[in-house]
Amino acid sequence: MTGPHRWWWRAAGGLLLYAVLEVVFTVVDFAPSALRLALLVGVCVAAVGLLRDSMGDAGADWAAPPVPSVVPPGSDLRLGAYVRLIEDHLTSRNPDGGLRDRLVTLSGGTLAEDLGGPPRRLTRAEIDDYLRRIEER
Repeated sequence: MTGPHRWWWRAAGGLLLYAVLEVVFTVVDFAPSALRLALLVGVCVAAVGLLRDSMGDAGADWAAPPVPSVVPPGSDLRLGAYVRLIEDHLTSRNPDGGLRDRLVTLSGGTLAEDLGGPPRRLTRAEIDDYLRRIEER
């Protein structure tokens, strides 16, 4: 319902609520002031009506703020992962085969002979050479 019709229904509901409360309070032998009870019912009906109107079917007419990206604009996630892989390899105590395996995969297997054997720490010059060979391929 829209417009004044909903307020008529609310007024009728308020009168009905007032009558029910008046009867209940009379039965339990409690005699509140009629004016104060009417004001309380009126305020409560108005508050519930306004709350219901504000939470109606009409959605918010504003857009939610965009969630800021954790990654800076223009950055490449895969490149960042490769940089972290190289940094982890260069700074770890015991290098694992992660960088070696990734270089072999990126080269299509052509570096398998050069990087075969147990994992070892690669120098920056070796990493640069392997990356250059992968790019030229």
